[in-house]
Amino acid sequence: MRQSPAIIISLIALTFSLGGGVGYAASATSSHAASTKITWHKLGLINKWHEVFVTNGAPSYAISNGIVYLYGAMQGGTTGEFAVLPRAARPKNTLFIPVYNDDNSGGSAWLDVTPTGKMYINGPDDTILSSLAGVSFPAGA
Repeated sequence: MRQSPAIIISLIALTFSLGGGVGYAASATSSHAASTKITWHKLGLINKWHEVFVTNGAPSYAISNGIVYLYGAMQGGTTGEFAVLPRAARPKNTLFIPVYNDDNSGGSAWLDVTPTGKMYINGPDDTILSSLAGVSFPAGA
């Protein structure tokens, strides 16, 4: 019975010493995290597509560390083709990427991105609001 307080005090000291080290490691790591600046460029919409001013913002693209990021929402085109990416943001092969489309059949469509930079929305009703949110792909891949 006499040794139990010593054991408890030792365990408490060990717990505080381990906890302090973990807290220091986490704060040291987060304080030195590198940040990357991303510059967004508006896409030039074609074929009567126009921006939708909802939470998604204007259709835009950015390139960071070789990855192309897309953002924004649009609607109303006369064809599925809505924009052309610049050379630096084009894939090597045609990509087919699922995107959100606010149609009556479940809200899905496909974004086609071609090596020439042409981008199309294909779906049951491709002129309804389509979102580019969350789309990314390697440039030149």
